[in-house]
Amino acid sequence: MLLLARSLCEEYIECLSCGGEQLDLSNGHQRALVVVFDALRPEFVTPEIMPNLHRFATDGVRFLNSRSTFPTETRVNQSAVTTGCYPARHGIVANRFVLENDGTAHVLDTGDDVQFEASLNKMTERLFDVPTLGERLTAAGKSCATISAGTSGGGRLINISAEETGAFRLALRRPDAAVPDGIMTEIVKELGPLPDYALPANDWISYAVDCYLEFVEPRIKPDAMLLWLCEPDESFHQRGIGSEDALVAIRHVDAEFGRILKHHADQIADGTLQIVGLSDHGQISIRGEALDLATRLTAAGFDAVAEQSKTPDVSVVVANAGGIWLRQPTPDRIVEITQWLQMQDWCGPLFTRDGASGTLRHAQIGIEHRRAPDIAMVLRYDHESNEWGHKGMSLHNSGYPIGCGCHGGLSSHELHNFLTMSGSAFKEKREIASPTGNVDILPTVLHLLGVAHPEGIDGRILHEALRNGPDEQSIEIAEKTYSSSNDRGPVTHLSVSEVAGTKYINQAWVE
Repeated sequence: MLLLARSLCEEYIECLSCGGEQLDLSNGHQRALVVVFDALRPEFVTPEIMPNLHRFATDGVRFLNSRSTFPTETRVNQSAVTTGCYPARHGIVANRFVLENDGTAHVLDTGDDVQFEASLNKMTERLFDVPTLGERLTAAGKSCATISAGTSGGGRLINISAEETGAFRLALRRPDAAVPDGIMTEIVKELGPLPDYALPANDWISYAVDCYLEFVEPRIKPDAMLLWLCEPDESFHQRGIGSEDALVAIRHVDAEFGRILKHHADQIADGTLQIVGLSDHGQISIRGEALDLATRLTAAGFDAVAEQSKTPDVSVVVANAGGIWLRQPTPDRIVEITQWLQMQDWCGPLFTRDGASGTLRHAQIGIEHRRAPDIAMVLRYDHESNEWGHKGMSLHNSGYPIGCGCHGGLSSHELHNFLTMSGSAFKEKREIASPTGNVDILPTVLHLLGVAHPEGIDGRILHEALRNGPDEQSIEIAEKTYSSSNDRGPVTHLSVSEVAGTKYINQAWVE
C-alpha cells in the first residue's frame, strides 16, 4: 500500500505543478517560518509572561479573533494548518476516530505513530483528501521541513508525504521514523542524544529548537519551516492552566522563541524571512470525575464501549467532546441515541449529518466527511474560573487529572487561539479584529512564497495583514447564530462569522 500512497502523492504533485501564476512579493528570496505554541491561550501573551512573543506580536500584526477548527484537537488543527481546510475536506475528523481498513473497523489514534504508520500501510486511499503544504511546495519547486516536539503521530501528520517529496521530518517522540532515513544519527552526532522527557518539557523544547537552528537551518535552509512546540499543552493537561509548572513552560518556550528571533535577526532585517506564530487551539479546565460515557450508554441499552481495536455497536470517543460511531448507523438508531443524549444534563451541543431529532448538522461545524462520527457531541461547560483564575470549566470523559486542562469542544476558551505575523511583508504595530483562523495559514504562507492561491480550500489569504493590503475596516464580516429545532432537551446554539466565503466558529452552547 505504500507504493499506492507514493503513486497517489506523485499524481497530486504533478497535477499541482501545472497551474498557478507565480507572485512576486520579494525583497530577495522569500522564506517562511511557522512556530506553533501548542494550546497557548492568548491571555498568556503578556510582557510579563512572554516578553519575546508579546514584543514580536506588538511590532507586527496581532490577530484578536483567530479561531481553531472543530474538534479543537491537535491533529485536526495540524491538518487545518497544513491543508488550509476544515475536516469536511481534509478528512482528519478527530484525534481518534473510527477507520475501516481491510473491512475491519477500529479506532485509530493519530497520536500514536506506530499504530498510525501501520494503518497507513493498509489504506487503499489517501489519508488526506486534499494536497498538503509539503506537496504544494514540492509541486512549486520549493522545500518544506518540519520538527515536532509533540505526539509521534502528529509529527508524521504535519509532513505526511516527506518520504515521497524528499522533505525533512522529525518527531522527537519517534526519532527512528525521521526522514530522510538515517538523519537522526547525524543529528545526534552534532547535537547529542535526545534528553529525557519530563514536565515541564523545557529540555525537550530546547532540543527541538537546537535541531532547527543548528541542523536544519545550516544544512537544509527550507523555504518553509514548521516548528511545532508541545508546550504549554502538555503542562496544561497534567498540571493545570495557569499552574506554576505551566507558567515555567510558557516562559521557557518564550525564551526559546527569543533565541530563534535573535538567530534570524539578519534575515528579518533584510526582509527575506517572514514569521508566523500561533497556537492550534486553547484549553478548558475539567471539573469532577470522568463521566464514563460508555457505561452510561450501555446502561441505557446501547451496547457501547470506549476505544478498542474493533467497533462494537456503539463506539464512544469523547474527552470533553468527540463523537459516537455506530456499527449500523440507521436513521432510527441515530435518532434513538440522539434523543436519549438530549435528555442528559451533562450533554452539551449535538450535531448529526442530517439534523436527526432537531440537532444542528455536521456541515455547520465543518465536519461533514465520510469518516465523521454519526453523532458529534460536546459536554457541558461554563465560564467559571479554575483555581489559578483562568475561565472555562467543563465536564469530561478524559483521563486527565481533575482541575487540569482539556480541549476538543466548542467553548470560546478552546476555539480562541493565538495568531501573529511579522516581517517585511506585513504591516507594523497593528491589532486586527477581523475573524481569522488556522485554515488561513496555508494560503497566506503560499502567498508569501509566491505560490498561487489554490482552489478547493476553505482558508483565505490574510490580505488585511499584508503591508500593501486593504485596511481591515474594508473587510466585510457576516455574523450568524444557528439554533437547533429539537423539541426535547436544551437547544444548541452555534455562532459563526464569515469573511470572503471563509467561515469561522466562535462558540456553541446549550440553553
